[in-house]
Amino acid sequence: MKKWVGSGVRAGLALTALVAGCNRSDAPVTPRRAGEALRQAARRLAPPFRPPVDGLVTDQQVDQYIRVRRAAKGRTDAETARALGIAPEEISWTRARVVEVLVALDEKRVREASAEVYAKALSSLRDTRAKTRDPADIRVLDEQIAALERERATVRQEETPSTVLLSNMRRIAGRRAELEALAP
Repeated sequence: MKKWVGSGVRAGLALTALVAGCNRSDAPVTPRRAGEALRQAARRLAPPFRPPVDGLVTDQQVDQYIRVRRAAKGRTDAETARALGIAPEEISWTRARVVEVLVALDEKRVREASAEVYAKALSSLRDTRAKTRDPADIRVLDEQIAALERERATVRQEETPSTVLLSNMRRIAGRRAELEALAP
């Protein structure tokens, strides 16, 4: 008999035993109690979350993450996810992707602001140099321009994000304000 009892049959038997075991009291089985028992059994029997091989986050995962963060109210993400019937491991993985994207977007914003500051400072120095006639002042301005150019060159150059990170950035960027409000 063991040979024909496949994993689907075993899962069905386990589910039946679990539902029956949930009704240990003399209280009648209500649809609500039976439904909760089935949800708990499904969570126990569900395969563990495996991150997607491609590393791409889906809109559904972002929606679930937002749902968990909104419902947390003092509980951990894992506790809240379990209460909502969502795999805590999936929420953790999604959270890591969200944080990764938000950091990348912040880095991009800082690099752009830094580049703008350097450009304005260099432009101002060059304008002043163009109007200056004293050779000593010109030499000082040239040194300041060269020093600022060297400093700008040492600022971390933008690394090209991976295609996965770029895809996740495109998917999440439009929801940035909503996600940041949830304090990931």
